[in-house]
Amino acid sequence: MEEGRLLVVCKDDCTLQVHDLETAALAGTVAASGVAPHEVVARSDGRLAYLPVYSDAPVGSPGTDGRRVDIVDLAAFERVGGIDLDFPSRPHQATLLANGRVVVSTELDESVTVFDRHTLRAVARLPTGRAESHTFAVSLDGDRLVTANVGPGSVSVIDIPSGRLLGVVEVADTVNRICLEPGGRFAYTADQHSPRLAVIDTERVERVAWIDLPSIGFGTAVTADGSHLVVALRTASEIAVLDRRSGEVVHRVATPDHPQAIVLHPDGVRAYTACDAAGCVVEVDIRSGRLLRRIPTGRRPDGMAWSRRPAPDDRPA
Repeated sequence: MEEGRLLVVCKDDCTLQVHDLETAALAGTVAASGVAPHEVVARSDGRLAYLPVYSDAPVGSPGTDGRRVDIVDLAAFERVGGIDLDFPSRPHQATLLANGRVVVSTELDESVTVFDRHTLRAVARLPTGRAESHTFAVSLDGDRLVTANVGPGSVSVIDIPSGRLLGVVEVADTVNRICLEPGGRFAYTADQHSPRLAVIDTERVERVAWIDLPSIGFGTAVTADGSHLVVALRTASEIAVLDRRSGEVVHRVATPDHPQAIVLHPDGVRAYTACDAAGCVVEVDIRSGRLLRRIPTGRRPDGMAWSRRPAPDDRPA
């Protein structure tokens, strides 16, 4: 299994850092075109990354309104273009579909927007029906999309092929971040006022369960085999590993201050989280519940993505 790279967005530095996971060395740094990018996604060949430029303010607060997604060459460590939105949208997250199209959250428009990666033009607008659609997850088949609508405390379920909003599930006063299990049916989002995860059935479009947590959760991910949930407990400064079927906590791993998103390595064994108050990323063994290493980063690391190393003769396309 290739070790690959970890892409880390450092909000206060307005940069994207690329860390080599074999050596934990910093391979390169790229400055964003604007203030405070939050998230990043890499193309499957590891050649290009998409870096939305969000805002200098938290979600739902007054501040700058980004309207660009930087395109970054991960071999040359430089910006090589971008997707320009024709309206202030605060693009926060980007994801790539199997057909090569780029999906970007455009939360000020209460939507996510789909772009052709060759022409860089919008080809579809998918309404979410709620404000602050800050993060989203897409099923592996590319058909189902779910958003975490932060301030409204809800989850929107969207059918991508038809562009139809299937419904909105009211969850809590406030939620943040969201993930889907590999089959795409069940989504998980964290209540920001109570230590619990909502379980959303995307076929029935309703909340079907709560999973209790040791502390208030934040970022989440489901392992590729569907067996475990990995949850960042931000205020407790821990990562929890849960049995997804029973909801029981299998491991609690102490981390530096304020773990954020959860990213899983393709090996199915390791998880990463950025600890923004501590200025580092940590690597955790999911099976044993051990913290393996701490990788220093820039200021306030947040969004991350795993990436392959690009082949030496690759060229952006």
